[in-house]
Amino acid sequence: MHFGKRIGADMSIRPKLLLFDLDGVLADYSREIRCRQLAFALDASEEAVYQALFKRGLEERCDRGELALADYLDVLRTDYGWNLPEDDFIAARRASTQVRAAMLALCEQLSGQVALGIFTNNGTWLGEHAHRIVPELMPIFRSRFVCSGSLGICKPEPDAYVACLQRLGFHGYSTLYVDDRQENVDAALATGLAAIRFDTPAAFASALKDYDFDPVDADAAPTGMG
Repeated sequence: MHFGKRIGADMSIRPKLLLFDLDGVLADYSREIRCRQLAFALDASEEAVYQALFKRGLEERCDRGELALADYLDVLRTDYGWNLPEDDFIAARRASTQVRAAMLALCEQLSGQVALGIFTNNGTWLGEHAHRIVPELMPIFRSRFVCSGSLGICKPEPDAYVACLQRLGFHGYSTLYVDDRQENVDAALATGLAAIRFDTPAAFASALKDYDFDPVDADAAPTGMG
């Protein structure tokens, strides 16, 4: 299994920052569920919503910081005739995003060993409403939650990682990055970070042993969750 270890990295030294992708790592995210929720709110077809968000560039423009949430909703209104309240937009993202209990448990165990952060390709609005979309993560990640939209550049562009670390106040050589997409892992490695390609919580917990972390249990129950 490929864990994306940086060639030449001194893995006997514990990183100072453990930086996670959100969707596909810390949380399960379903475009299908999101489009279904929005279609219901708009009295539109799921296919029409999917085309508008994901095939005609709205999400991508938002991820790059070209559209704020108000702009996004305005495009839906002017181009598609959909008058969508902000609360319904946020509720659809919440319904389609489920924090992984095993990863939350691991992060709770790691929080005493290393600074934890999130770097996600999403519009600024997701970070602004993260307390509603992924409230379970907020006690740990509230102060280090970076969306590409706030930087104006997306992964896997190398400058995106540089800008994120500048925002958080850390260096690449002391950061371990975790992502489920190989292209993002490769870009992080090329930028000078150590990186792990995420597969399962258990494999992730095992990979951490190479970075001088104290043992963590992927099966531990997270605080406040059944």
